[in-house]
Amino acid sequence: MTPPPRLPLRLEGVRIELAQRELVPPLDLAIAPGECVTVMGPSGCGKSTLLAMIAGTLDAAFRASGRVRVGELDLTHLPPERRRIGIQFQDDLLFPHLSIAENLAFALPRAVQGRALRRDRVGRALAEADLPGFEDRGIGTSLKLHQRAWALDQGIDRIMWTFDPLVRRNARLNLVKLGGVGVEYLVDFYGAMDDPLNAGDASDRLLVQWDLASARVDAALMGAEPAISAAQVRARGATELLVATDEGPRLQPTSSAVVLVAVPDDIVDTRRIDPALAGRWRLQVRAALEPRVRAGGRVVGLTTDGSYVVEVGP
Repeated sequence: MTPPPRLPLRLEGVRIELAQRELVPPLDLAIAPGECVTVMGPSGCGKSTLLAMIAGTLDAAFRASGRVRVGELDLTHLPPERRRIGIQFQDDLLFPHLSIAENLAFALPRAVQGRALRRDRVGRALAEADLPGFEDRGIGTSLKLHQRAWALDQGIDRIMWTFDPLVRRNARLNLVKLGGVGVEYLVDFYGAMDDPLNAGDASDRLLVQWDLASARVDAALMGAEPAISAAQVRARGATELLVATDEGPRLQPTSSAVVLVAVPDDIVDTRRIDPALAGRWRLQVRAALEPRVRAGGRVVGLTTDGSYVVEVGP
């Protein structure tokens, strides 16, 4: 199969408004194949809106002008499915219980019928992304492994990203399966989030440092580090700083060099059923982690029964 040509992306005079307020001032930008460009700014400044305009998914409430081109092809008025542009969000917007093939097949048009044909379409898509043979792998770990290989090939040996510290499955992926370390607690990083998933909760995030060539990461990726329970960590001298009770999370005093911080079973379900309880979890996990990480502590693991393992700083 011949890979598609690698063409530059160009924005020509792109400008975006919302309710007569300019979000993105006139922007001219050319991005060469393989080049990375970072757009930075506070929550609500128009970063995601710009990406939506490029992908063709901009909400009708916004008013946009200018041109989006790939090579010489003008994409400005093409529907999203004809642009061949995707957005990979940093938060978990895939189905973690499905394989890579099942996630891709979910988005196939209804006209693509039959298991063999759907499998073929998925295989072709993975081949175009330089991921042949990844059909049956888990989605989260596979994406990170591909990212690691690409980064090391570019001479990059450290990657950092954020995740919601209340989401246990993401913590397990980032800290246990990948061998990352939580190095900074960011309070309300994105401001209040009112989408149905976050239900108005504060947007605290834990910053993960992934040292790609480290022995810790190698051991995690090989599965060399055995799963460990909170009882086993306590047997080594750790004490519980935040515990889960029938009434909700409870902080308790401790001066240990290693502490355990409980995480809710399913914060998304808790937000839906009991928003007040979800809010208490946010504040108590923040109170447990933020001062200790700020003082030099590191979040180094997650027990099998759902508690962070925190090595307290000097």
